[in-house]
Amino acid sequence: MATTLKLYFHDACFDGTASAALFSAFYRDMIEPGVRIEPVGLIHRDGDPFEQVVLDGDDHACVDFRFCPRPAMRWWFDHHKTAFQPASLREVFEAIPHDTRFFDPAAPSCAGLIARVTTTELGWRLPAHLADLPGCADVIDAARFASADEAVALTTPGQQLALWIGRNQDPVAATRYIEQLSKEGMASLAASPALAADVRALAAERERFRTKLVALAGAHAGGDVVVFDLLDLDGAAAPGFVGYQLFPAASYTISLARGARAIKISVGYNPWCGRPRRHDIGALCEAAGGGGHAVVGGVTLGLDEQARARATAASLVASLADG
Repeated sequence: MATTLKLYFHDACFDGTASAALFSAFYRDMIEPGVRIEPVGLIHRDGDPFEQVVLDGDDHACVDFRFCPRPAMRWWFDHHKTAFQPASLREVFEAIPHDTRFFDPAAPSCAGLIARVTTTELGWRLPAHLADLPGCADVIDAARFASADEAVALTTPGQQLALWIGRNQDPVAATRYIEQLSKEGMASLAASPALAADVRALAAERERFRTKLVALAGAHAGGDVVVFDLLDLDGAAAPGFVGYQLFPAASYTISLARGARAIKISVGYNPWCGRPRRHDIGALCEAAGGGGHAVVGGVTLGLDEQARARATAASLVASLADG
């Protein structure tokens, strides 16, 4: 039996951590009650993101992230259309048993996929404290809000946790977050004094930053594609749904932000702009070395690739503005 499960997940992402929490609970209930789970956050990058990853646990799982063809990666759940990079990995996936590896690009969230598969196919009963987590991940990851104002609000525990995890850069804190979410649920975690205080501070910081975001949009502010270049502001977070709230007429937003480990280009379609989406954003990002979904995607580059990041953003602007 496994004594250590190495659990790889999409870092700094609500769906990624929700997926890790759900799978942790499933594994403890159905596979090995006394297992020690070690969550490991992963970020997308050019080439093979698992190249430097050592699979040295007794068992291994990956959720909400690209497909890893190594036999030791026994468990895998994902819902990104761009999960197979290179595309030839899809053939590898199709040739192996699918009793512990699952892929559904139509699923709104990976957490929802995990909940569905583990309960309907693997015999797990979702604990009461996690019953609301898959649906919340569906709403947040697929932007199933009624408006940008609703998306930006912090009225639910899920939205509060999404703000916190999106800004967290501490692996130890992420591990504690996943464990508490798995064992106690969203409401308990969001109400914990330390996290609640952090969320209040992050919300206040986000509100103060709104004016600067408008200024940073500059010449793009009145266009169909709005760009937020935050590369000269270390630690500044991508605006996310706030971008749609500030520029409701824009069809797309692109943000460039510098984190502790990488530069992230985030691209999204505004579902409340009143116009149909004309492009597959995930495919555009995949061509630039990233990936994602039809409505949202991203490209992760090295901290020393500022010029490439801006050139990539300019290319994405040209593609999104076309047609």
